[in-house]
Amino acid sequence: MRDAVTMNANSLQNYLRQLHRDCAGIDTGAVASYIPELLKVDPASFGIALIMVDGHVYQVGDSLQPFTIQSISKAVTYGLALEDRGIEAVLSKVDVEPSGEAFNSISLEPETGRPRNPMINAGAIATVSLVGGDTPEAKFTRMLQCYEKYLGHPVVMDEDVYRSEKSTGHRNRAIAYLLRNSNIIEKDTDEVLDVYFKQCSLLVTCEDLALIGATLANNGVNPLTGIRALQDRYVPAVLSVMSSCGMYDYSGAWIYTIGMPAKSGVGGGILAVLPGQFGLAVFSPRLDERGNSVRGIAVCKKLSADFGLHLFHIGRATASSVIHARYDAAQVPSRRTRDPEQNRVLSELGHKVIVLELQGDLVFTSAEIVIHESMRAVGNADFLILDFTRVEEIDESALTLIADLIQSIFDLSKHVLVTGYSQKHGFEKKIKQRIEVAAESPLLNCEDIDHALEWCEQNLLANRIPHAEGEMPLAAQSLCAGFSAEELEQLGLMIERRSYQQGTYLCRDGDPANTLFFILSGQITLSAPLASKKAGRVSTIAAGSACGEIALLGQGTHSADVVADLPVICAVLDCSRLEAETSSVAAQLRLKLVTNVARSLAKNLRQATLEIKSLRS
Repeated sequence: MRDAVTMNANSLQNYLRQLHRDCAGIDTGAVASYIPELLKVDPASFGIALIMVDGHVYQVGDSLQPFTIQSISKAVTYGLALEDRGIEAVLSKVDVEPSGEAFNSISLEPETGRPRNPMINAGAIATVSLVGGDTPEAKFTRMLQCYEKYLGHPVVMDEDVYRSEKSTGHRNRAIAYLLRNSNIIEKDTDEVLDVYFKQCSLLVTCEDLALIGATLANNGVNPLTGIRALQDRYVPAVLSVMSSCGMYDYSGAWIYTIGMPAKSGVGGGILAVLPGQFGLAVFSPRLDERGNSVRGIAVCKKLSADFGLHLFHIGRATASSVIHARYDAAQVPSRRTRDPEQNRVLSELGHKVIVLELQGDLVFTSAEIVIHESMRAVGNADFLILDFTRVEEIDESALTLIADLIQSIFDLSKHVLVTGYSQKHGFEKKIKQRIEVAAESPLLNCEDIDHALEWCEQNLLANRIPHAEGEMPLAAQSLCAGFSAEELEQLGLMIERRSYQQGTYLCRDGDPANTLFFILSGQITLSAPLASKKAGRVSTIAAGSACGEIALLGQGTHSADVVADLPVICAVLDCSRLEAETSSVAAQLRLKLVTNVARSLAKNLRQATLEIKSLRS
C-alpha cells in the first residue's frame, strides 16, 4: 500500500487541488428536501479536507464553510454511549448488524424491538437515550463537551435547522415511540428526540469532520491538541460499525470498493477514516438516491484507488521494508580511531558484530521478519545491534516478540545491544518488564549505533590485544611513521608537553587551528554541535594518534570541540615553529608529516566510501 504519510506535502496538496477540480464538474444528485431548511444550502459548495495522524492538515475548496453534521453525529454519539454505559449495556439496546435499508427505515428486531445498528435513525435515537445525563440539557451538554475534545473548540447548533428538523420529524417520532413501546427507550421519548434533533443540527466544517476522523485514526487522541476524545478500547467498535453500516444501504458497496470506515450525512458531508494514517472529509450537498454526497463518494473512490488505501489491501511486509540497513563492524566501524594492529584485528573479526537498522511500524508481521533476520545474523556473529531510530510505532505484539528474541539470543551466550529507543515511549521499561537485564549488560546502555559498535569492538580487541600501559612515545605515533632518529629528535625539540584533566577542552569549535596534538596517553573525543543542542561524535582518539592536522595544511579554524575523556598527556606542536625552521631536517620533517596526514585522509576516504556502499546496499 502506498502510505499517504510519506507523500511530499506539496504533492499531496497539489493532488487534492486537482481532485477538487476534477470532481467539481459532477452536478448530478439533489440537495436534501425533506428538511426544508436544508434546501437553502448552495448546491455548488464543495470542500475537501484531509488531516494526518501527525497533525498535518491539507484542504481545498469550501473546507471551512459551516454546515450541519446530520447523521455523521451518530458515530460520535455511539462512542460517547459506549464510554458512558459500556459495550454490553449498549448492545442490549442497539445491535450492530447492517440493515441493508435506508437510513430512516424502521428496522427493528421483531422479538425485542432492538434497532439493527446505531448508524440508522432508529439506532441513533436509542443511542442518544444511553448518553450520560439525567436531563436532556445534561445529555446535550455532555455531547458538546465531547465534540470540543474532538475539535479543539466549542461547537454550536444551527437553530433554524433544529426547528425545521423538529417540526418535520414525524417519522422519527414514530420510530421513537416504537422504541419506547419495546422499552429500548426507558425515559421520556420527546426529550430523547429533542436531543437527537439538536445533535443533527450541530454546525461543523469539512476541516472539523476531518479532525474527528484523524482523532479516530489516531486511536481516539486529537492529533492537534493531544487530548483524548474517545477511550482507545472503544475506537475499534466505532470504526467497525462505520465500516459495516455507516453508508446505509450503500455500505457493502462502499467497503468493497473504497475500503475505509465512513459515515455520511444528508447535510452533504462524508467522513472517512484510514486507521493509523488520516481522517478524510468531503462536503458537497448534492445527494444520490441513498442520501450520500455524490461528489463525496467520487472523491473517496478516486483517492482510495490512486493510493491503494483500501483497508483490506495487504501491504506485504518484507525484509527490505522492515530492515533499513544491514552491515557489520568490518564494513562500518565505530568512530574510535585505532592503531594499525587494532585495525587489522577488527578487519578480521568485524563480521562478528552485526547491525540491523529497523524502520517503519513494528507490528506482528514485521516483528516476525526482524526475528528471522536477527537469528540468521547471529548464526555467525557474537554481537547484534538493533537500532530503532527509524521505527515510528511498536505495538504490544511486536514488543513481546522483540523481547523474546533478545532473551533467545542471550540464551545462546551472545550479546544484543539496542539503540535509538530514547524517543519510544515506555520502551525501556517494557523491555525490562519482559526480560531480566543484568546491570552489566550493554543491552540498553549505548545511546547510538556508534557507541554500541565501540563497545563491541573493545570486547573483540580485549581477547586479542592486551591493554598497553604507559605513554606512547613519538616514535610510535601514527603521524611519525617513517621518521628517522634525527627527525624525531628535531620534532622533540619543537614540542611542548601538556597535561589535561578529564573533561578539559583541548580546543573548541571555531578556535584558530595552529597546533597539532600528539596523544601520548589517555583518550580524547572530537564532537560537533548539532541543531538538537546535543553533540554528535566525530571520532574518539586514543594514545598513538593525533588531532589538529588541519594546522599542517594551512590557516583555518577547528571544526569540532576536542575534550579529554580521561586524563590526557599530549605533545603539542606549534606549527608556526615548524614553518620557521629553515634546516633541511625541518623541511624533511614537514614533508613527512604532511605525507602521513595525506595517507590518513586517503585511508579515511576509502573507509567512508566503503561505509556508503555498505549502507546503500
